[in-house]
Formats: sequence, structure tokens, C-alpha cells
Amino acid sequence: VGKGIACDEVRGVLENSKIKRAVVSVGGSILLYGEGEKFTVGIRDPFSESSTESFAVLTLPATCVSTSGSYERYFDRDGVRYHHILDPKTGCPAESGLVSVTVLCENGAWADALSTACFVLGPDGALALRDDLADQGTDFELILVTDDGRVLYTDGLADAFTPNDESGYTYEALA
Repeated sequence: VGKGIACDEVRGVLENSKIKRAVVSVGGSILLYGEGEKFTVGIRDPFSESSTESFAVLTLPATCVSTSGSYERYFDRDGVRYHHILDPKTGCPAESGLVSVTVLCENGAWADALSTACFVLGPDGALALRDDLADQGTDFELILVTDDGRVLYTDGLADAFTPNDESGYTYEALA
């Protein structure tokens, strides 16, 4: 959660410095800062060799965006990919059916922690966690990319989400 905490700390510095607008990237976590502002953020295509290709664009107010995926830190051995997101039950790389999870949340630490947790939990577990935390007053939105090429996004992003129709993904808004 270090990158998310860094986003939260930077937010405090920006507020104290009376900065009006900023975009701060700390690895897979991004702080979008500015009251009443809208920001455009591309979500990286985890199946692309290029780090600049996106499968969707979001138009967002100030928030934190954190992505966890199996496509950044990994190695292949004997035809098997070993990535850095570990399942705490097995100690092995998580096999959840996901290749990427993006979380949008007001709090950077939460966004960072939730993107990793939701990756490990898989689609059903991630949505169940979202419902459980919403009942406790913690709201967040999700974008899940499955290993079979589907993009699932929560309905709170419907107005902000613009798919890249040339990406080859199947898109589905979730209630």
C-alpha cells in the first residue's frame, strides 16, 4: 500500500501549498487532484507489449486510481508465468482469472490495497468485497480484466468509461 499512501501524503502537501490542480503518478497508483476538475486517464492494456496502449479511457473528478496486474513484474519459466501478486493462502502467484484490476477510491491507501486484494479474490470475490465494504461506508469502483479478454466495470463508472473499440475486448457494465 506504499504507493497509495504516497498519493495520500502528496495530497496533503498539495492542499497545504494551495496547488489548484495536479496529476501525480506513483507507479501503479495515480492521484488526481483538483476540486471541480475533470481528468482523462487511459487504462493500460495488459495484453499489449506497449506500455502506452489503453483499452479504455476514463473521465474522472479528483480521486485515486490504482492498478494491480500480472503483466508488469513477472518471469516465464517452462511455459508458466510467475508474477508478483501472491495468494496468501498458497504463497504462490494468484490464479484468479484476472490479469488486471483497477480501483478508483477517494483514499490512495485503500485504492492500492483493494486493487491487489481484488486481483487475488477474482471477479466474484472482488464484487462481493465491494458490496461488503459499501455496507460499511467504503465505496469504490472497479475495472477487472479477465484472462479471457473481458473487461468488467462497475456501474458507477458508466458515465466516465469510454472503451477502445479497436482493442478486441468484450466490455460489460456490472450492477
